[in-house]
Amino acid sequence: MIKLFSRSQQVIFVLLGVSIPTSIAATNLLLILLAFCWLFERNFKVKFNKIVASSWSLLIIALFLLYFLGMFWGTHHDNSNWQFQKLALLLFFPILMTLSLTRKTMQYALAAFLITNFISAIIAILINYQVIKPLSSYLIFIEPFYGTSAFIKYNYHNVLLAFSSIICLYLFLEKKTSYKYLIIFFFITYAFSIFTERGRAGQLLFNLAMLFYIVRYAQRNVGLKLFMFRFLLFCTLLFAFNFFMYNNYNSYKKRVDAVSEIIQNNGKRQGYRRDIRYVFIEETLKDIFKKPILGYGTGSFGKIFINKQKKGIVSSEYKFFNWITPHNQYLYIWFEVGILGLLCLILIFYLQAKKLLKQRDGLFKVSLPVSFMLLMMVDSYLFIFIITSSYIFLYTICSRYHLKPNEISA
Repeated sequence: MIKLFSRSQQVIFVLLGVSIPTSIAATNLLLILLAFCWLFERNFKVKFNKIVASSWSLLIIALFLLYFLGMFWGTHHDNSNWQFQKLALLLFFPILMTLSLTRKTMQYALAAFLITNFISAIIAILINYQVIKPLSSYLIFIEPFYGTSAFIKYNYHNVLLAFSSIICLYLFLEKKTSYKYLIIFFFITYAFSIFTERGRAGQLLFNLAMLFYIVRYAQRNVGLKLFMFRFLLFCTLLFAFNFFMYNNYNSYKKRVDAVSEIIQNNGKRQGYRRDIRYVFIEETLKDIFKKPILGYGTGSFGKIFINKQKKGIVSSEYKFFNWITPHNQYLYIWFEVGILGLLCLILIFYLQAKKLLKQRDGLFKVSLPVSFMLLMMVDSYLFIFIITSSYIFLYTICSRYHLKPNEISA
């Protein structure tokens, strides 16, 4: 029976690579099945010791407890159920960290993730050019929604493509695959999809990753003069790519122009209300500085901003709900559960990055938590199911693939 569950969890983990870019419901189901496999696998003492030995795993539990304690201060907890639903996903970090996975399983899972994102990018491009209709026209289980790219919302789709681009570039440059031409084709397809559709976070992440690799490979085994030549050459190529996309693809041009105007005018844009992110940052910081230690309690952010609007502090032009966030994960956690919550969040990813940096190819692997930390500056991505699921999935592979077979199996 134990062997059956062990085999099943290998298959389920590979299927996660397919479900994460395509379906929230399927990913939910697969994660639940993995949790059952984890329970039936037993070896609880070994697993418990691994979790206790991992500082960042304990910090995830501490953050969860802080949110529980946050129910006992503040007067607005309208969004607490939503918060705990999102936080529950983080508990899969220690589960996947201690789940028995083979090296071959992780290879297949990563391949499934890259291939599925490639297919998703192709479909999104075809929809964008009106070669085919949105998939909701053909498949009844895909909900019609203007913001859907291929299978999922455009901004999540673009972030997953950016993650896939980073992995492909690593596999090619570090000569980790014999399918180098296929990997380059995947990379080009991801890039084209990212920059011909909406989704600023994916575009930003892609450009930052390219800059990272430019610095890394420009300085490899060369003197200062050759480094400067390579660096300027690669930066010119990256700039030329962005310039070409800006001048030839209206969706990217609109995004760049809009962001430039917003930044230059302190959140204002002609013909539009002030950018909500500026409003959130200003008002959230004002409130945080009034209660920096404990914050305002779990699930309080949305209700407090609704009340601000009723009092005329925030313009009635904006529409607020109980589940709104300030589009910044750090401010969101600090606002609700105080400075300790913020420190827990930062330390979780700092310790993960520190662990990865010590491993083989650590400089590449550390780009995963660093990328996620950057993403959390522009939205509350820790509480976005698809993005956090993909991060947990990829972190599991990055952190464990280097281990020997007997260390991978708990």
